[in-house]
Amino acid sequence: MSNKSTASTLSAVSHPVTSLSPPSRRPLATRLIVLLAAFVIVGSLLLLGWLRHQQQAEQERVFTALAGADAEFVRQQNLPRSAKLAADLGQLLGLQIHFMDSQGHLEPAVEAVAAAPLKTLPQAKVRRLADGWEALRLRLDARHDMIFLRRAPKVALSLWHPATRNALLVFWLLSGAVAWIIARQVVHPLVQLTGALPTFFDPAQTTPLETSRADEIGELARALVRAREALEQERQRREQSERLALLGRVATGLAHEIKNPLASIQLHAQLVDASVLDEESAQSLRHVQAEGKVIEGLVNQWLYLARPTPPKMEPLALGHVMAEALATLRAPAAHAGVTLHCTPCTEAWQALVHGDRARLLQVCRNLMLNAIQAMAQGGRLEISLDKQHGQCLLAFRDHGPGFSPSALVHGSQLFFSEKEGGMGVGLNVVQEIVSAHGGKMMLKNHPQGGAWVEVTLPLLP
Repeated sequence: MSNKSTASTLSAVSHPVTSLSPPSRRPLATRLIVLLAAFVIVGSLLLLGWLRHQQQAEQERVFTALAGADAEFVRQQNLPRSAKLAADLGQLLGLQIHFMDSQGHLEPAVEAVAAAPLKTLPQAKVRRLADGWEALRLRLDARHDMIFLRRAPKVALSLWHPATRNALLVFWLLSGAVAWIIARQVVHPLVQLTGALPTFFDPAQTTPLETSRADEIGELARALVRAREALEQERQRREQSERLALLGRVATGLAHEIKNPLASIQLHAQLVDASVLDEESAQSLRHVQAEGKVIEGLVNQWLYLARPTPPKMEPLALGHVMAEALATLRAPAAHAGVTLHCTPCTEAWQALVHGDRARLLQVCRNLMLNAIQAMAQGGRLEISLDKQHGQCLLAFRDHGPGFSPSALVHGSQLFFSEKEGGMGVGLNVVQEIVSAHGGKMMLKNHPQGGAWVEVTLPLLP
């Protein structure tokens, strides 16, 4: 295979093209209008046919009743079955009447061709003859029948006939009501959803009212909302992955460049004999050691974001972790003019949680450092540890400016920071660690001022 052919094949594989020509637009409302119009036309024709049938049935009923009354009169009066009586009754009723005996003789007599179908008529049923006449045969006595003939009446139904007009008006009104209900309950909501689709997947778009419906349209609207939420979550996860990928490259380089000189600084600080130093020099040495641990924690924090690993869980007392964090941060806090105030050691300090000591120590250090940095003019950081409803509650309250409304919502997101020179990493690391331990972190503002951060972790049973 030539290189040109191979390149063409690879190009076709790596760039698939899907050609979907959109169908010609046929609005649902138009199709429903056409369908409803066809329904109204067919329904009107069927209604007219039914009315004609009913009119014909009514005419036959009147004909049968009139003939039955006449036959009953002849029977009760025992009138002679003669041609003269038949002619007189026919003239009186506007009908043609014949008497037929058991031998099939008719009075008055008719031609044989016309008499043949009369002799085969069923009893008490109106039959239409071929020449436009209607005939009815009724039993008179054991030897005679009466045959009544009339011209088949024309069924005269028009749009102006009261029965026709009223029936059609009622049918059309009902059809219009059904059309309005369909438009209101089906077409209008679908038009609303279709109109909102171009901007529907915008995160700022409001939830459509159709989600409150309990039918298929409501289910469609809820499915669209769920799809939008899933896409938004996927977008956030993708952005988080991209940020972490960038952070991983930066953190790896920083860790290599910082850890080696940091280890050297810490080693030389440990080799200094503090007993031969005066108080001021010893204090400086302790400050150097504390700041070295701060830098080490920052490096570990970046590495944790770059390469998160599952925590090494073990039973431990959260109070002991807090005491260790306090010991390492007293010197930086004093340097910043911040007083650390912690609740006295109580039973809650001995409460056991299932966690990673190094990670939970990082949580305490990050929250305390944030609080210290928030009080640029110095102040007081209050720390409390308590037990509530099977949870261990760790609270940090500073006396700084507090969280802004935006920080209360986005404070734990990666790279979100309102602090000058801040990277927006610390609270995100705390959130990730606390979540990995099955706990929660909440950002609040204290009613009396200052930021208030609560961390809850499940206690061991």
